[in-house]
Amino acid sequence: MHILTKVFVLIAAVLSIMMASLAIAYSVNVDRVTADYRDMLASKLAADAELQAARATQGQERAALQDDINRLQEELASRNADTRRLEASNSELRIARRQAEADRASITSKIAQLGVTTETQAKIIDEYKTELSRLREGELAYRDEKIDLEKAISDLQSQVIVYEQVKRALEETIAEIQGQSNNGSVVATNDGAGSVIELPGALIRGTIDEVVDDPNSGFTRVRLNLGSNDRLRKNARFYIIRDNNQYLGDLIIESVDLNHAVGRVAFVKDNQTVRAGDQVLSKLGS
Repeated sequence: MHILTKVFVLIAAVLSIMMASLAIAYSVNVDRVTADYRDMLASKLAADAELQAARATQGQERAALQDDINRLQEELASRNADTRRLEASNSELRIARRQAEADRASITSKIAQLGVTTETQAKIIDEYKTELSRLREGELAYRDEKIDLEKAISDLQSQVIVYEQVKRALEETIAEIQGQSNNGSVVATNDGAGSVIELPGALIRGTIDEVVDDPNSGFTRVRLNLGSNDRLRKNARFYIIRDNNQYLGDLIIESVDLNHAVGRVAFVKDNQTVRAGDQVLSKLGS
């Protein structure tokens, strides 16, 4: 056999061996590659699932973050609005403070003016007090003088009343004397019922309760709130007075019981009338 043929046979044998080795290695590698592929495919599926889960979680987180962003943006807008409102309020407060400071300055000025006015008024009040004290003293002096004058006038009026009574008594005495001279007999001072007397002792004061005009006799009779318990008796003379001891006339007691008496009006001053409520006195000038 030729050497080249042997070489070629040898080479073919070597190549066959190498081919067998490669076939064995290929078989082995195919199984391993298939197993690896399957592992890789499973890993890929797991990774895809994890990716989907991660994407879902990321979407939720993104939505949550977007909600947070929206909420924060709303809060920021609200804070901005509050800031603008507070700035406006701050401006108003500054204006109000300046106004308050101006008012305070005005009030301080007014207080100072009022202080001056108060001092002036205090001086005026002191002057008024002094003047009022002087006027009161003058008024008191005038009242005292008036009281003294009224007392003097009252005393003079009492004297006038007494003088009138004396005059009237003298006229009655003259009339009695003239009657005695003309008729030769004594005429009684109360229609023959006895002589008129003035009650002795302490002053008796009473009030006229009733006044009655008697058309038959023409006399005016009165009922008094006095009686024998008050020392009254028949033919006693009483003097009729009104406010401020104004003398009106005389009356003569005609009948007496324990607590009441009836008298006849013997004399009344001109332009005067006796009425219920007038007072009677047993004496004048007491």
